[in-house]
Amino acid sequence: MLFNIYSKFVMRQVPDNWNGGITIGGSKISNLRFADDTTLIAASQEELVALLNVLGQHSAASGLGINHNKTKVIIIESMIIIEK
Repeated sequence: MLFNIYSKFVMRQVPDNWNGGITIGGSKISNLRFADDTTLIAASQEELVALLNVLGQHSAASGLGINHNKTKVIIIESMIIIEK
């Protein structure tokens, strides 16, 4: 439960420093969260790297980190998705 609170807090800070993502129905989407999983969504590899950098900075400030062993990268046509 505490992890979910921290995760939500960190992900709410990310849009302040990053304008990427994809637009669906007029809404900008850069992540999907379910339980303790987060899926990051970017339109390009460069955009994804920028998102991961911003997310990494905010996570570290909250005492969280990205587990690279559990991270998967999925490319769907021109969209790149990361699950952690």
